[in-house]
Amino acid sequence: MTPMRIAEMTGADFERLEKRTVLLPVGSVERHGDHLPLGTDGFLPEHIARKAAERLSCPVLPTLWYGSCKAMKPFSGTFDLDSDCLYKFVRSLISEVNRNGFRLLCIINGHGGNTTPLSMAARDISSRTDLSVIVIDWWRELGLSKLSSFEAPGHAGEDETSAMMALQPERVKMEAARAHIVEYPRYRLYSRMLDRRLYSMALTGDARKAKAEKGAELLEVAVLDLVRVVLEAQEMLKGSP
Repeated sequence: MTPMRIAEMTGADFERLEKRTVLLPVGSVERHGDHLPLGTDGFLPEHIARKAAERLSCPVLPTLWYGSCKAMKPFSGTFDLDSDCLYKFVRSLISEVNRNGFRLLCIINGHGGNTTPLSMAARDISSRTDLSVIVIDWWRELGLSKLSSFEAPGHAGEDETSAMMALQPERVKMEAARAHIVEYPRYRLYSRMLDRRLYSMALTGDARKAKAEKGAELLEVAVLDLVRVVLEAQEMLKGSP
């Protein structure tokens, strides 16, 4: 089944649409080593959202391509959207999702710097309207049964590179793949000094270990997990006033 993409619908199509659930992929445009496209964080959640939408028979909003990219800002090719700007934009967009009659919005996020602004916007609008909002960081919360098979995940590391090899192999330049193993703190530590040390290059992990087969498995399980999350939320909200 072809996913229902809201941007491609006519007004009449949209009026006939069941407004139960809608999906929104959110990514970023930022440096991913020298081997992955700048839009990696958008391509992956967009794919997961569209595949899940086919199984859920629900529509998908156009991907939001820009995100908050503080750590990658020193690297050419990164377009950093101010966190407050992202929060206000997404808050306004979520409000419009509510005004258009949807009952459940699921945001599939592909970039770590977006997590806090997205969550803040979701909490704000959902506290003042009847719209319920899920915020999912796909690489943290989907496909976990497959993520354990990756030795060196990270930013443009084995996991992201494998996923992109499965999704868009023509855009992956494995001859430029490198390794840069870092140890992240176990807690949330916001520090420009730490960012400089962790991201001395626009890569963490070992991209050289990436395999398309593992990436395909990861994406498939991520899609199934997203479907399960949305169905669980729909069931939980059933009968809500």
